[in-house]
Amino acid sequence: MRVYSSFEKLEALPGNGRNRILLAGEEIPYVQRKQITAGKKIVLTQSQCADLGEEEKELPRYQSAERLTAGIMEVLKDDRGAVLAPGITRSRILAVYSPIHRIGKTTFAIRLGKALAEKQNVLYLNLETYAGEGGYFQDRDVLNLSHLLYYVKQDEGDISVRIASVVKQMGKLDYIPPVKVWTDLLDVPSREWEIFLERLAGQSVYHVILLDMGNSLNGLFGILNLCQRILVPFRKDVHGDAKMKQYHGILQATGYQELEARSLYLDMEKPVRQTVREALAQLEADERKECRNASGRAAP
Repeated sequence: MRVYSSFEKLEALPGNGRNRILLAGEEIPYVQRKQITAGKKIVLTQSQCADLGEEEKELPRYQSAERLTAGIMEVLKDDRGAVLAPGITRSRILAVYSPIHRIGKTTFAIRLGKALAEKQNVLYLNLETYAGEGGYFQDRDVLNLSHLLYYVKQDEGDISVRIASVVKQMGKLDYIPPVKVWTDLLDVPSREWEIFLERLAGQSVYHVILLDMGNSLNGLFGILNLCQRILVPFRKDVHGDAKMKQYHGILQATGYQELEARSLYLDMEKPVRQTVREALAQLEADERKECRNASGRAAP
């Protein structure tokens, strides 16, 4: 979720054209509001003669936050069951995963997320057993990933408003505070993880969803299989080599060897800044290739 105090800042939003919801006050003239592409447009009004477009829905400005949220959810009801709204494309899902521990994986993942967020809307999710409350994540007694997972399980509707109520920021990088109790991760069946990520990719405003993953997830390889690119930090020593060899063997034994083609291995003996640059270069190359392929498919 982004909040803007002027139309000029909103108009310059990098994600214009991928916005799930535009919530604007009637003081922004319709001629300006119609320049912003969004799946849904909601206008907060206080007069009886507001200038509304046919594609816009009206909500009274002066009401409680609870009633306002309920009104927004009501507007979104006709999206129930839809995968994508007009003008919205799927998020790319990226994973940072390694079978080797204590090699700076989360530091790398967060720095990569911040670098990506300089140009795109990025959502970071920490899915490790111990994310480190009080370290990178200073949030206490706030809504977190557990609450969002529970909502997704209970409701099949649009989750974009719920995401906005949970998201926090590290600079330009958005993130959802991680679970406080690691058993909350273990309690989620593999199929629910897949449904959650599919809906997140289809209903959010994010260009990139960045997963920082540990081994505590049911259906780990199935989740990795949903990702367009898997970033695998490693350290080349006796113990690291043994773990990587075992990891490759497990991929073969479980039938997930195709994940190798999407994996980018990053040597953590290098400075983190350099590994982030290498990852960014590969991800940018991936996007250029996807654009060329899309252009080829669209050609007559």
